[in-house]
Amino acid sequence: MDGQREPLPDLSDPMVAPFFAATAEGRLTVQRCADCGYLRWPPGPMCPRCQTIGNDWVDVRPTGTLYSYATYHRALNPVFTDAVPYTVGLVELDDGPRMYGRLIGDYETDRVGAAVHAVFQPVTPEVTFVWWTLGPG
Repeated sequence: MDGQREPLPDLSDPMVAPFFAATAEGRLTVQRCADCGYLRWPPGPMCPRCQTIGNDWVDVRPTGTLYSYATYHRALNPVFTDAVPYTVGLVELDDGPRMYGRLIGDYETDRVGAAVHAVFQPVTPEVTFVWWTLGPG
């Protein structure tokens, strides 16, 4: 990628640090409301369902359904120039929340609704991204 690296998360941010600690171990985790139990992604300080402040992090199954996707044929950020075309999918996790991530492997344009599973892709010793591929996992 022309010597540049994809943008990396700030691992000192308490909103994302637990997620990336889990992905480094090959686990998928999301926030759960401490009051009503609502599972949510992306993480935030307050539950969007009951407006309670606070949460726990819980493991969820690394499987879901491809809800939607977009294939990028132009790099909107120069660090992605060597990656185009690439596809980003919106996955509805089997445990509820929806999560974005790069789609990898063979797929067809009529695959919305297909089963997908997480692939844990290390990009540095500290950061592992969650990508998705077709199949039940």
